Amino acid sequence: MLDADPSPLIDRSALAHCYVIANGKGGVGKTTLASNFAGLVAADGGSVLLVDVNGQGNVGRDLGYRESSIDDEGAALSEALRTGAPLKPVSGVRPGLDVVVGGQHVGAVPDMLAATYRMQQHRQALALAISLAPVAGRYDLVVIDSAPENPPLQQLALSAARWMVAPTRSDKASITDGLGSISRQFRLVRNTVNPDLALLGVVLFGSGSASKQIHRNARQWVADELGTDGYLFDTIVRYSEAVGQDARSHGRLVHELEVAAASNPKFWDLRAGRAAAGTIVSATSASVAEDLATLAREILTRAAEQDAA
Repeated sequence: MLDADPSPLIDRSALAHCYVIANGKGGVGKTTLASNFAGLVAADGGSVLLVDVNGQGNVGRDLGYRESSIDDEGAALSEALRTGAPLKPVSGVRPGLDVVVGGQHVGAVPDMLAATYRMQQHRQALALAISLAPVAGRYDLVVIDSAPENPPLQQLALSAARWMVAPTRSDKASITDGLGSISRQFRLVRNTVNPDLALLGVVLFGSGSASKQIHRNARQWVADELGTDGYLFDTIVRYSEAVGQDARSHGRLVHELEVAAASNPKFWDLRAGRAAAGTIVSATSASVAEDLATLAREILTRAAEQDAA
């Protein structure tokens, strides 16, 4: 539980365009959605900051910078959270896309904050908001990838965001366990340190596009968990294991894979040994890229409508 120690002053207006992608369960498409949402908006001309608050550092796999010179495994992020200094993003990971790198050092952040701000649980939870607010105004969009199954790191991410988007698989365990867990953290953070936090929506991720009965079941389970199915986005991101493998093995976002697929080598070039099979990119990336682009538009449209209302 968060206690009642005084909260530092934070310019919440600077964080009004911050989206956290969160679920209490891993393997539901959270990092994939965060990376591709940020990358799509940047590719469309927006100025975007992607913040990786996850000890696994899988944003680096999606964007292809793992084990490169910019991969400090979250050391700079950890130090900023410890001192309260503004974040120092890595610029130009993609045109228009800057990144605050995550990784193994982020996993130790909760213990570090507990030691640094002993008996100040509000200050611990607000560490990311304090360091993010001074730089967030430089960007049109801020996307935060949060850690699954780690309540202290989830609180950090939720405390810095205006909107929460929750991806989930369509099975009951992902919905009841994953949504149930993050819903508890959501309520705690909103009631104690971030009253601006709002649930924007839930998206079915990695589900067969023709699975109508599965989608009906999932809709009912979401309604059982949240009290309504009204939070579900219309867009369903379809399942493709090949696209998921290609994205992380090549370090490319899905819309980048779509472009690369158009240059796949011809069959006769492969047979003649003039091209390597490892250069082939799944042609199904086009359909998944379309789903992600449609979802990105739906997320931004819904947020604008709710702000206007």
